[in-house]
Amino acid sequence: MCIRDSYIIWRIKTDVDQALLYKFPELPELKKVYPHGYHKIDKMGRPIYIERIGMMNLQKVFTLTTEERLMRYYVREYEKQWLYLHPICCQIAKKKIETCFSIIDLTQGGLGLLSPSVMSFVKIASKICQDYYPETLGTMYIVNCSWYLRTGWSIIKPFLDAKTTEKIHIYGDKYKKDLLEHIEAEMLPEFLGGTCHCEPNGCLNQPAGPWQDILNKMPKDVDEKDVALPEAPQKWKAQSLLKLTQQTINQ
Repeated sequence: MCIRDSYIIWRIKTDVDQALLYKFPELPELKKVYPHGYHKIDKMGRPIYIERIGMMNLQKVFTLTTEERLMRYYVREYEKQWLYLHPICCQIAKKKIETCFSIIDLTQGGLGLLSPSVMSFVKIASKICQDYYPETLGTMYIVNCSWYLRTGWSIIKPFLDAKTTEKIHIYGDKYKKDLLEHIEAEMLPEFLGGTCHCEPNGCLNQPAGPWQDILNKMPKDVDEKDVALPEAPQKWKAQSLLKLTQQTINQ
């Protein structure tokens, strides 16, 4: 079976076409113990995705949700990126945008980041991207990484393929100059050396970026009734995928 067919079969079995309607009401509380989210765009016009892994309380994460629900949430966010964020960025940049600039902040992270439970979480978080959305990572900066955590890179590295690791850059606390070469200061949160401080909820707790208006029209996790999805900025991706799905079913 070819990779394309495996991918389509996964989408069918996982009901990915309905992922954007998946409700994840634990998200506000989850972000308090696992800060993460999309925040504006870099100089190339790509969405910026930030995770503050060093501040994550893994024990509390799994009192709020389960591995299965978390995986479905990740799929929902990748679909949102694919169908909404990237097309909006394409319109603004007037060129094809299919990747993101990711920042992993290890502030407050100690040796606990090398524990088996955290490594298992990293595998969960990276599996969806690697297996089904492998080309979405453009550049990744891992910042505020202590010297002993840099030695732990050899533990994390096997979870990623060689093509992915070439895109990853690891820094201690001297990263701001290099980061600002890729991202304007007003697009970068203050805690990463930028000047942005989104009100009223903070940079990672609201849809800050050119996609803000359309994401505010998305179904809310607390909605009791299903709400229609806003029309995607470009339909070719969904139409092309639908055609591939039908071909696979017919086979």
